[in-house]
Order: sequence, then structure tokens, then C-alpha cells
Amino acid sequence: MSRGAEQVAQGVARADRAGAALREIRSAVEAAGGEVSEIVVAAAETVTGARTLTEALESMSTLVAQHAMVADQVRNQAERVLAGFASIAAVAEENSAATEEVSASAEEMTAQVEEMTAQAEELAATASELRALAARFRVEDQAEQRRGEVVPFPRAA
Repeated sequence: MSRGAEQVAQGVARADRAGAALREIRSAVEAAGGEVSEIVVAAAETVTGARTLTEALESMSTLVAQHAMVADQVRNQAERVLAGFASIAAVAEENSAATEEVSASAEEMTAQVEEMTAQAEELAATASELRALAARFRVEDQAEQRRGEVVPFPRAA
């Protein structure tokens, strides 16, 4: 019996050690479970943060694409405006050349008018001289008709 009691005592001691070991294991499992729970919460927060970051990056990508599109439109409009300015400059240059031609024509016409005026004045002077000569012939003609009559000539004052 003593052997049986000894075996029972050893069994109880083993059971006590096994119980203590189980309690330690249980504490370790509970601690590990708590850590696992914290890891799960941290992982969930990381996933949420990653989703938020992904959404923000997608929004930024959309904004960048929109800005690129607007910049392209602005560039196209600027090219059109520059083409318009070039067209306006070409028309202005053509108008300037036409104005110079008109100015040159006006100067030529002015010179021709001045020349015609000088010729008209010269003709008027010639006509006046011719009238004076013709008047002289008339006076002589009238004097012949009135022969014998005294024709008074105007005297100088």
C-alpha cells in the first residue's frame, strides 16, 4: 500500500504540476489571445488606413488627370489665340502696305493736280494775253471804220 500511496502521491504531485503547467499555458494562451486581438485590431486599422490612402490616391489621380486635360485645353486655346494674333498681324501688315500704296497714289494725284493747276494758270495767262491782243485788233478795226474820226486813247494817270 505504501507503494500505492506513493504512486498516488506522485500522481497527485504530477497532477498538481500538470495543473500548474496548464494554468501557465492558459495564461500564456490568454496573453497570446490578447496580443492576437490587438494585432487583429491593428491590422483592421491598417486595412482602413490603406483603403483611405488608396481612395485619396485615386482622387489625386483623377485631379491630376483633370488638371492635365485643362492644361491641354489651355495650351490649345493659347495656340489658337497666337494663330489669331498672327492672322491679325498679317492683315495689319497687308493694310499697312495698302495704305502706303494709297498714300503714294495720293501724292502722285496731288502732284498731278498741282501740275494741272500750274497749266491752268498758264492757260489763263495765255488767254488773258490773247484777249488783250484781240482787243487791240478790234480797236484798230474800229479805228479803220471811223477814219477821219478821232479815237481817244485812254491816258495814263
